[in-house]
Amino acid sequence: MKRLTVALLAALDATLAVAIGIGVALVPLLALWALYFQLEVDPAALWRGAVDIWTLGNGSSMRITLDTELVTQLGLPLGMEPFLVSLAPLAFTIGTVLFGVRTGTRAARSTWWQGAVVVSVLVFAVLAFLVTLTALHPAVRPSIVQGTLAPTVRFALGVVVAALWVRFREQDAADPILDGLRATLDRLPAGAWPMIVTSLRGGALAASALLAVSAVLTAVLIAAGYGAIISLHESAQYGVLGGAIVTGAELLYLPNLVIWAMSWITGGGFAIGSGTAVSPIGTLVGSMPAVPVLGAIPTGESPFGFAVLVVPVVIGFAAAVVLRRRLLVDLDGRDGLARLAVVGLGIGVTAGVVVGVLAAISAGAAGPGRLVEVGPNGWATGLWTTLTVGIAAVIGMAAGPTHLAEEDRLPELQVRPSVRNARDR
Repeated sequence: MKRLTVALLAALDATLAVAIGIGVALVPLLALWALYFQLEVDPAALWRGAVDIWTLGNGSSMRITLDTELVTQLGLPLGMEPFLVSLAPLAFTIGTVLFGVRTGTRAARSTWWQGAVVVSVLVFAVLAFLVTLTALHPAVRPSIVQGTLAPTVRFALGVVVAALWVRFREQDAADPILDGLRATLDRLPAGAWPMIVTSLRGGALAASALLAVSAVLTAVLIAAGYGAIISLHESAQYGVLGGAIVTGAELLYLPNLVIWAMSWITGGGFAIGSGTAVSPIGTLVGSMPAVPVLGAIPTGESPFGFAVLVVPVVIGFAAAVVLRRRLLVDLDGRDGLARLAVVGLGIGVTAGVVVGVLAAISAGAAGPGRLVEVGPNGWATGLWTTLTVGIAAVIGMAAGPTHLAEEDRLPELQVRPSVRNARDR
């Protein structure tokens, strides 16, 4: 395939990623425009709203300035200063990363994959910059820098990781970048590569398991708090159309809720405003925003307390046990106890970094006053995860013999390629 064709296809993928992302936000606004406002609102306002939602969902903050009339209608104090909104609906972030993965996977299968990666990221960045410029307005103003860079970083992450993963896994994928990477791996001390791989794999496995458990917990809490959620809906008197809009917004923030639940079960907890706390030992929130889905948050002291911390402990232990035998085979008879302990710590650190980053991007400012702090603290959540998962993983790695007998290692070595060959894939 010619380079021009590869570049055009990469640019098309980037364009589709931006267009579909904004389109998801624009379609319900168009329905609102036609059914509720009877086509009387300036269409440019709908476009700005869609871009604002897309950039917010991809990590950009919004500077909100309310005019005096609206401040009076909302019952807010006069002379209110502009405030920031940065609580991102992570459904858009997930979509952008997945589009990046798709683009990177397609690029990796082309002859000029490096160029395709660069072109797709550059085109995405230019489009993000241009659409952010079109959304500037005195009332709601996205950050130009964040509106350009934040979505681009998410897209580039998916593109680069997917492209390198596909190319690195293909045995016949030979180019300077991959050859240099393989040469670097070959220079690592004996046994270092399987230790690194197991740490990353175990941390990713633990973080994925925590997300899965958190998703189930979120569903259970929503089902258990269904009555409170419906009561909040009815008391707010949104109406049919308003209720549909609120429900749609809650769905966009559903990934945030899952991550908040993960912060809760790892011990870090989260906040629904400054001076509030939702943690395993209890809930202190005071008056909460009139968002129906928040009715699922349990109030008062938790009946489980710190017992909920057994979840990351069990997950860390299980991840270590699952990966332990394979690691011993890869170490090929080398003294294993110290290495196993290091890998256990590596699993905890990897899981802590992943969970901490997810917690950080799921938090932000939702409005003025107390609402400047909503969501978990990334540092605290990451630290709690590192401790609970890491300590359990070390115990799991140490739970058993530190060597495999020769007769146990030989069958696996016969059916599995060597560590060095695994690097070459």
